[in-house]
Amino acid sequence: MSYIRHSNHPQLDPPAVYGEILSVLCAEVERLQAHEHGSRKGSIYLGITGHALLAHNLAGHAVPGLSPPDLYAFADATLGRALSLSPTSLSNPSTGCHSSFLETFVGIATLTLIRAVEQVSVKPLSTTPFAESWTSCAQLIQSVTTLTLSEDRGQNSPPDDGCEVLYGRAGLLYALLRLRAASRRVIHPGGPASSELLTTVRALSTKDTIKNLVEAIIRRGESGASLYTAELAGGVAPPLMWSWHGKRYLGAAHGVAGILHILLLCPADVVRPHMPSILRTAEWLIGIQRDTGNWPTAAPSASASGSTDEELVQWCHGASGILIFLTTLLRLVSSASAAAPLLRPLIASVQAGAGLVYRHGLLRKGLGLCHGVAGSVFALVAVSDVLDRAGPGAATSGKEAEGSGDYYLARAAHLARLAVTHDACGDMRVPDHPFSLYEGRAGMCAAWAAVLARLAARNGANREQVHFDRSGMPGFDDVEGDTWVSW
Repeated sequence: MSYIRHSNHPQLDPPAVYGEILSVLCAEVERLQAHEHGSRKGSIYLGITGHALLAHNLAGHAVPGLSPPDLYAFADATLGRALSLSPTSLSNPSTGCHSSFLETFVGIATLTLIRAVEQVSVKPLSTTPFAESWTSCAQLIQSVTTLTLSEDRGQNSPPDDGCEVLYGRAGLLYALLRLRAASRRVIHPGGPASSELLTTVRALSTKDTIKNLVEAIIRRGESGASLYTAELAGGVAPPLMWSWHGKRYLGAAHGVAGILHILLLCPADVVRPHMPSILRTAEWLIGIQRDTGNWPTAAPSASASGSTDEELVQWCHGASGILIFLTTLLRLVSSASAAAPLLRPLIASVQAGAGLVYRHGLLRKGLGLCHGVAGSVFALVAVSDVLDRAGPGAATSGKEAEGSGDYYLARAAHLARLAVTHDACGDMRVPDHPFSLYEGRAGMCAAWAAVLARLAARNGANREQVHFDRSGMPGFDDVEGDTWVSW
């Protein structure tokens, strides 16, 4: 069995849960900082740059006991080590199919530029740790973007391949959105060098560049849908479909849900022309959800006689990652009259998927974001943000009606607490990279921080006014800026 059975009876005692998770989080961050010095991998997904992204994420949560200046200093030092791991730390990917934030040097370059941009609003660029390295980072992003868009103009790669989040174009799009958000927050850079940095980063992430990349991804999706329609020979196919290594995955890492999620994070006027296709694809995805609340790993084929992937309830494959996309869509559909008919089935789909993630989300594969408990927690946090209706006097026993009070937050917090217990007891496998962001403990630290932020908001004086625009999952659902404007 891929998951650990539990009681299915959350008891949300906010002060007790908050204190327990906070204590574990602070201790784990200290462990990660000690371990980081021995790592030789640089990527976000498995390497030390993932630790830098985690520290950056935690600094924005204002966690008691974790100093934001210290976290930023750790992030900067870690990025410096990542940049110096080898002479090829910033070598250019050879194809747009391998250009993502999570698994290529694009991630190191992007986070370095973000930290440089964040610092020039308060001090001269020459006094930052990235005064010398930012130019090579910018050159890499420019080179990769140019290569990717030129490939799409020439159709030099499979027509529906290379667009997924973990390695491909959606991962590059995420990087550009992060750069755009960071550069828009700086108003008065300090000095000519700082102005040059800011101008360069803004040029890398213009709305036109984002638009061109979005359109390239959509074209490949339309091509993939045509191929899929022909294969089904009369079956129902969506207007958008992509493949990865010849397989039409549905989940967040390699599939339809992950790609659509990143598209929805783009500026509204960029993605608006494609919303009819996105909505119809989402409707198709909801339509193939199983009675259990899960989805198949890959799109059904005309020759499929059955499936053996029922137990994949993870961020990478299955309900956890798909839920984050659907909750992002739900934020938009609830206020968009043209999509109103989708609202009721969308909510029902999210509720069914969330129930499954809670029951089966205590995964034996470990604590990480990709195929561990952290991915399950972020899925439930995302559902809580859109479906829980916390208010004065809301029940906190975990027995309240679904969609009211802290129903889903209680379940996210329960899994977060159970992760502590079962990890300590040795009930979970130790992954190959046990301290990494997407396989290991760093991912769980991010999930614990997300739960703490919601618990603190629920118990504050202004709980009814607190609103979270994203679940905050690092590397996937943490873009800030002008997205969703004018919906």
